[in-house]
Amino acid sequence: MKKVLVGILILLLLAVLVLRGLPYLINIYLNQNADRIVTNMITRTSNFGDHEVSFGSIVLDYNYSGTFLKISNIKVTPTEKLDDNRVKVNLSADNVNITGFRWFPFLFHNSISVDSATLNNIKIISSTPPLDSLKSGTRKPKKKETKDYELVEVRNFDLKEFSFEVKNNLYDSVRISLRNLNVEAHDFQLTREDLHDAKSLFHVGKITGSIQQAAFHFDKFRQYVEVRDIILDTERKQMSFGYMGLLNKLEKYEYTAQFKERQGWLEIDKAKMKLHGVNFGSYFRKGIIEVDTVFANNFHLESFVDKRIPEDKQKRSQMIHQVFQNLQQVLHIEHLFLDNAFVRIEERPENESPRSGTMFFSELNAHVTNVSNYLERRGDNRTISIDANGKLMGEGQVNALIQYDLEDPEGKFTLKGTLEKMDLTKVNSMIEPEAKASLKSGIVDRLDFNILANDYEGSGELIIRYQNLEIELLNKDFEQDQNLIRKIGAFLANKVIIKSDNPNKKGDLNKGSVYFIRVPHKSMFNYWWQLIFSGLKSTLSGETVDEMRQKEIQKRPGNSDSKNTSSAPSKNNTEDSTELSGKEKRQARRESRKTN
Repeated sequence: MKKVLVGILILLLLAVLVLRGLPYLINIYLNQNADRIVTNMITRTSNFGDHEVSFGSIVLDYNYSGTFLKISNIKVTPTEKLDDNRVKVNLSADNVNITGFRWFPFLFHNSISVDSATLNNIKIISSTPPLDSLKSGTRKPKKKETKDYELVEVRNFDLKEFSFEVKNNLYDSVRISLRNLNVEAHDFQLTREDLHDAKSLFHVGKITGSIQQAAFHFDKFRQYVEVRDIILDTERKQMSFGYMGLLNKLEKYEYTAQFKERQGWLEIDKAKMKLHGVNFGSYFRKGIIEVDTVFANNFHLESFVDKRIPEDKQKRSQMIHQVFQNLQQVLHIEHLFLDNAFVRIEERPENESPRSGTMFFSELNAHVTNVSNYLERRGDNRTISIDANGKLMGEGQVNALIQYDLEDPEGKFTLKGTLEKMDLTKVNSMIEPEAKASLKSGIVDRLDFNILANDYEGSGELIIRYQNLEIELLNKDFEQDQNLIRKIGAFLANKVIIKSDNPNKKGDLNKGSVYFIRVPHKSMFNYWWQLIFSGLKSTLSGETVDEMRQKEIQKRPGNSDSKNTSSAPSKNNTEDSTELSGKEKRQARRESRKTN
């Protein structure tokens, strides 16, 4: 019996020695080969192939529940094998602490699985070829010998002071930058499929954190988008931006002069944004942006066009429904609220004016619904609605409702609105440089418009009530003077051509007709303005819709008087258009658009 007990004790002692000694032996092996093991973990992936890795110190401590790994002063640098046609990465990190690293998934399933990871002060500078040389869609490893992990999973992930910068190899200019990202994540997973799917990032159960600054440079590095003070919280489904801007590195005249054909200059500044009801999981895994409500504050937009530069009349500007149909990013925003925005529009006319024309809208507010090309989320709601109000030139209250049918093949939309009481001389800053004339006096009591339109044409009604309208003609320097001929011309215009009051002294109200055929190479906003402007002109001229239609058709290609470009079919092509059915009219328009 004693021998049996002694044998058992010896076996237990041996077992204890083995169990205690095995981790000791493993730790000796791991620490003696730590540089090689950790370097292999990093450089085996496609992103870090042909890169060298160095460490300040590495400590590995194995036990049966996992391995503790502590690394300081990590550096990853590209080797000479990498030319400028390959992605190069320079990485440095102060400290990486990992607990609960499991060897079984690593050795037998080519996966990284750890309980927790803390990474401090990581800086990555990556240089790549120009974007157009990198294929979009499925991303493939650049070297056959590299072997991306099947899965990287971390139960608790803490990333502190992470900075990232992507440069362009050709220009040595920054394309993307991210500064001071600090996040805490739980149940983080990155799969091989995520690496090879351009739409997928990773999966995470919960993430909270902030980013001090992020920027994306484009348009051959002439413009960039910058956001600051980003805060995200997946548990509360919220995200906020302390600042957002689309900024230009060149002044407006310097920028537009770089193009042979007319190119607008645009800048957005001072914007703040909050997002509620954000589906982070949908974006991380599918690349789909889903948000219940967006609040944008203090949005400041300025645009500039130099009309002395010729236009590209072959281009086809997209309407709202076409923008959503062609948008590569799947998007759904249920509600978008714009508060206290400012929009300034500046145009340099194609005449000898010494200055450009300007107009602005201030205190602009809007509620936009159903901003979506995500059919599964959008459901049966086909309409995007923009309900906006603001002040024209800081004075006239403007209210507008714009609704687009996102699925109508002809791009059907409605444009309704009002302009309340306003001194018309306030718009001289836009009129004088363009028309070489000035509004000497005039008050709008109220303007109302109701327009139904599509990609091809629009019609409707406009009623403007005004009083004491009087114009004066400017001299060759676009300034006022006492020239007798100009005074006579202004007198005739005011007394014969222009009605100074509407309604007139007898109380008769002249209603304007709206009609305009869209010029395809012009912007959507130009189309809106031309529709409204046609109603203003008909109020003064008394033209009917039929008369306006005939004039518009005569301007289009195929007519001897043509001055503009449009896809409008003439009556010569469609015979007697009044006898055609609605379906036949639409078919004629489509054929005419294809011809043009």
